[in-house]
Amino acid sequence: MIFLKTYKLLKIKKIQTTAFHPELNGSLERSHRVLAEYLRHYLREDQTNWDEWILYTVYVYNTMVYTTTAYTTFELVYGSRSEVLSALRETPSVQYNYENYLTELRGRLQSEHEVARQKLISSKEKSKEYYDKSPQTFEIQIGQKVLLFDETARRRRSKKLSPQYIGPYEVLAVDGVNVTIRKGHTTKRCMLIE
Repeated sequence: MIFLKTYKLLKIKKIQTTAFHPELNGSLERSHRVLAEYLRHYLREDQTNWDEWILYTVYVYNTMVYTTTAYTTFELVYGSRSEVLSALRETPSVQYNYENYLTELRGRLQSEHEVARQKLISSKEKSKEYYDKSPQTFEIQIGQKVLLFDETARRRRSKKLSPQYIGPYEVLAVDGVNVTIRKGHTTKRCMLIE
């Protein structure tokens, strides 16, 4: 019951999802993908220190300016930019009382949310235009360096937090959709997927 009241208070439209069908939670899945990309760069080989880095990655994610809204998530939630405490040069002084602060915060949040909404709509229109364009083809040339998507599952390691590509490999031959590549003394024949 408390969750229903919280949803109503925050004007959240609750929807049900099915397990192992991430399509309904697209934006959440996208944010998790970005967090996994951040974590991937700082983990040890055995991936045992992910919990030491999670707070930092969430902070970076929440304070990054998004091109679609031109604001950080922190700004849209709290109405001001996040400041690292070590960056403060002097003790902040109170400039106004509680009532003035609430009025000013409410106005600032409303205007920032409206700007973010307009930019989000514009960004979605641009994404649709890009999606509707005809697919671009690319040519692989002999001698080029390429990366190979790594589908290997390693024991005791999360695939989500492992590097996604291996290489670089040198292209030796191109035969239609088949490509022969080499790294060191290892030669592989792969199928090209666009």
